[in-house]
Amino acid sequence: MLILTAKDSEKDVIQGFESGADDYVTKPFSPREVVHRIKSVVRGKQVVNHENITSHRRLKLRDFIVEEDHKLSSKGKEIHLTPKEYELLFYLATSPDKLFSRENILQNVWNYDYSVDYRTVDTHIKRIREKLDDISAGSSSMIKTIWGLGYKFEID
Repeated sequence: MLILTAKDSEKDVIQGFESGADDYVTKPFSPREVVHRIKSVVRGKQVVNHENITSHRRLKLRDFIVEEDHKLSSKGKEIHLTPKEYELLFYLATSPDKLFSRENILQNVWNYDYSVDYRTVDTHIKRIREKLDDISAGSSSMIKTIWGLGYKFEID
């Protein structure tokens, strides 16, 4: 989902992402930029759908499991992830201790090949951390913020 709006406060942007948006564009915007952002969102959806059909991607991390149907489960509890949250968590967790810049994450998870708002990554990381803690207390600490550089996933 792509949100086009005149609301540009941080609160509005975060609320947009928390409601499930894959991207958030504020006025004024270039029509060419919007076309590229739409293509990117569609391309990202196709990647997610294709991988869900053709692969069996499942991760066991600490005391919880990340399933390919976009759910976290632990000790009988389940929490669902949005497709982008799943892709981002899977991307980070399959390369533990590797540092990823926001730009790298945008290129590989969102398939963006141009400059966009890095807050997209920050907001998704925040939501993943909340869900990790909901399913298993303290699990959010596995996603480390390396200030000024990006994020990395650490397993104790």
